[in-house]
Amino acid sequence: MSQQEPSNNSSTRPSVESPGRKRPVSERRIQANRRNARRSTGPTTERGKRTVARNAIKHGVLAREVVITSGDGKENLNEFHDIVERLCEQYKPVGVVEESLVQTIATCLWRKARVIRAENGEIRRRLDTLAVDRALRNSDKGNLDVAIIEMDLGLYNAENPGDDGVSTRDRWSAMQHAQSDMRAHHSGLTYLSALLKYAKSEITRDGYISEKIRKEIFFAFCLWDCLFALTCLNAGPPEAKMEGQKRDSDMDKQAGTNLPDIVAFIDNRLERIGTFKKYATGREKLVGDAEARSFSLPPSDATDKLLRYEAHLDRQLYRAMDQLERLQLQRKGETVPPPLHINLERRR
Repeated sequence: MSQQEPSNNSSTRPSVESPGRKRPVSERRIQANRRNARRSTGPTTERGKRTVARNAIKHGVLAREVVITSGDGKENLNEFHDIVERLCEQYKPVGVVEESLVQTIATCLWRKARVIRAENGEIRRRLDTLAVDRALRNSDKGNLDVAIIEMDLGLYNAENPGDDGVSTRDRWSAMQHAQSDMRAHHSGLTYLSALLKYAKSEITRDGYISEKIRKEIFFAFCLWDCLFALTCLNAGPPEAKMEGQKRDSDMDKQAGTNLPDIVAFIDNRLERIGTFKKYATGREKLVGDAEARSFSLPPSDATDKLLRYEAHLDRQLYRAMDQLERLQLQRKGETVPPPLHINLERRR
């Protein structure tokens, strides 16, 4: 056994201690370590290194607070990062101070964009409901005009002491204004059309127009189509025309012969009202377009607030840009003149 032990040691020792067999294993391990090191130390391309270097700017204190990342007003964080990337490409900041100034510029631009969105919202708040609001206003105005005519508010009321101080001309002028307004929008024209159609149906059914409808037609037409209003006012039953006189068959026949003329008169006015409706449609479209153009700016109170806020952001933005450019010139060894301060306050 003692003779075989040396031979066994001599056969196994070269595999452990021989430099020729140890070196390949160590080289593979070194290469593996190098590969692992390259994977763990970040990107290797220039673009990747620049991107990683800007993480401090992207995720700095200002960046974390300026972008709304939750709730109904959530903003796109990637858009802000894109602004930072482009600013870094332009300014190439070096050091904490320059990076913070780039971050300030990015936040100012982001907040200025928010001002534009606020302005957009102020304008849309009125424009998005413009058609409905205008229709409601026209409806209210039309209903008021109809109420004035239906209730005879434009005429003298002996039971109202306030009417004593209003001249007859002013009363009739108010009535004429109400009649004119009714021809300017669909609600009034629809009322007039329905009134005449009902009068026509009464003539067809009864041979005359009832006192209530005759009165409504008179107050609706008397100051812009007086002849038509008087014709309809006189289209009552034959008893009303006789005024106590003896009724005979000749008068009944005469009343009957006038009915076709009155119906034709009503048809003519219905056709005219149809034309007015076409004009009203075109007019309302023009008014709507003009009103929409007038709403292309926010209301004055919102405009003042937006302008003050934007002016404040502009001062911050230009101050940060100036400071950054001066620091970069100093870093490059160039001569930088002192900043110029101008006092615009009025002297006392």
